[in-house]
Amino acid sequence: MKLPNMSNASYGSLGFEAARHPGFGPAYAFSYSTDREGEPLEGASVRFAWDESGLFVLAELEDSCLIQKNRTDEQLHYESGDLFELFVKPLNEPYKWEMYATPFGNKSTLFFPSWPTELTPEEGLTQHEFHGLDVSVEQTPNGWNARMFVPVTQLTALGAGWGDGTEWTVFCGRYNCNSEDLADPELSMAPPLSATNYHLINEYARLVLSGGHA
Repeated sequence: MKLPNMSNASYGSLGFEAARHPGFGPAYAFSYSTDREGEPLEGASVRFAWDESGLFVLAELEDSCLIQKNRTDEQLHYESGDLFELFVKPLNEPYKWEMYATPFGNKSTLFFPSWPTELTPEEGLTQHEFHGLDVSVEQTPNGWNARMFVPVTQLTALGAGWGDGTEWTVFCGRYNCNSEDLADPELSMAPPLSATNYHLINEYARLVLSGGHA
């Protein structure tokens, strides 16, 4: 996990549409950061939905070699293998969540009251009470699919609104390991940031809640 590096890019340069659940919005493909050439060796995409109960996320990931050595919830799973990461932040608030799904169905939630932060990842993992994330995983012939549900009780716990007209940002990252020693995982993302640093919060996509009122 790299140290934060604040970008000069502004919020909202890219919007990700979340459809009214049970529908899902369009699929957004993962890519490398914009300072890298080429395309990921194994593709992935993410889609979003919402209703008054919270945020729904569907990630579809190609993966020829499923590796995750930590089969326990609430861990720093990026240290131990393949991982899908969801970052959610209210547009005009300093705090953010970092949430994980592994190919074997484990989950984790980190919370940072502000960013940049003085908290270590371990403190971000343990010093909060946000444990309502729901994760379900399906392994497929080509890889794995992850579904996440973030409850509205978490999203609004610190006073942010939720529903049509509220302002949120999202980002998704991936660790794709192709060797048991976990060396040189392929890192891809949606939207593509200016560097391979998943904490460039000013470059996260605006989450557009469409399809009606909550």
